[in-house]
Amino acid sequence: MRLTSTLVTLIALFGSVTPAQAQAMPQCGQVITQNFTLMGDWSCAGEPALVVGANGLRINLNGHTLSGSPAIRMTDVDGTTVRGGTIPSTIEAVNATNTRFVDMTMGQPSSASVGDWPGTTVTFVRSTVTMWRLFCGTRCQFQESTTSMNQIGADHLVLQGGGSHSVNYVGAINLDVLNTTLRPITLGGSERLTVRGSQLKGAEVIATGRIELLNNTFSGGVWLGVHRPVSGVIRGNRFEKMQQAGLTVRSQTLNGPLLIERNTFADNLRDGLRIDVPIPLDITVRRNTSENNGQYGMWAPAGAVTDGGNNVSNNDALGCFTIVCS
Repeated sequence: MRLTSTLVTLIALFGSVTPAQAQAMPQCGQVITQNFTLMGDWSCAGEPALVVGANGLRINLNGHTLSGSPAIRMTDVDGTTVRGGTIPSTIEAVNATNTRFVDMTMGQPSSASVGDWPGTTVTFVRSTVTMWRLFCGTRCQFQESTTSMNQIGADHLVLQGGGSHSVNYVGAINLDVLNTTLRPITLGGSERLTVRGSQLKGAEVIATGRIELLNNTFSGGVWLGVHRPVSGVIRGNRFEKMQQAGLTVRSQTLNGPLLIERNTFADNLRDGLRIDVPIPLDITVRRNTSENNGQYGMWAPAGAVTDGGNNVSNNDALGCFTIVCS
C-alpha cells in the first residue's frame, strides 16, 4: 500500500515516465527499430553511430549533435525522418526511399565530405547542408533550405523556396530551380531544365533537352550562357549587370522551337542578347526590351532567328543587329 501511495505521489509531482523519456543513450552501431529521441550529444569514432533497421522511423536529435562513420546508416529502408539537430559527419544512404531531414544542420564549412546515395529519395526541409559533393540519388528536394557545396546532383533535383544555394556545379537529368536564390557556375539538365521565379548570379547553363527560364532575375555575374538546348522558352526574365552579354544562346542541335520573349536586358557590359547559332534554327525573338547595354541591345546573325516583332532598344550603344528594335 505504501509503494502504491508513493508512486501516485511521484506521478502527481512529475508526471508519468513515458518510454521516450526513459530512452537511454545509444550504443555505437545500435540498430534502431523504434522511434528514437537522442538525449545528449553522441559521437562514435570509426564506426556507425546509428543504423536504421525498420521503415517509417522518426529520429529526433532533440537539439543535439550526432556523429560517426557514418553518423546514420540507412539501407533498403523507407520513410525515415531525422529532425532537430546537427550531423557534422557523413551519412550512408542506399535505397533509402522517402527520407526526410527537417530543421537540420549537416556537414562542416571546411569539410571535404561527400555523399553518394544511390537509389535514395530525400527531402531537406528548413535545413543547412554543407558538403564538398552530394549525389542524392533518384530524387532530391530542398525546401526552404540553405546549401553550400562544390557539386550537387541527382536524377531529379529540386531547389525550392526560401533559403539560398551557393553551389558551383548543379546537375541532374531533370532540374527544377523554383522561387529561390542560387549562385552557380554551371547549371545542367540533360532532359529538362526549369528555372522559375528565382534570383541567380550569371551562370553557364547546359541544357541538352528542354529549357524553361521563366520570370527570373540573372544579375551581376560574368554572363548567362545557354548551351545546346533543343527546345523551350525563355520568358519574362531580367538579365542585368553582367560583365559580358546578359544572355547568350548557343546551340548546334536545336530541333525546335525556342521562344525568347518579354525579357529585359539591361546595363550589361557588352550585348544585352546575343544569339550565336548556325543558320537557320527555329528561334523566335519577340517583345523584348534592351537598355543601357555597352554594345548591341540584341544581336543575331542575319537569317538565324525569326523576328517576332515589338522588340525595343533604349540607349544601347549600338542598337540592334538583324533584330528590328523600335
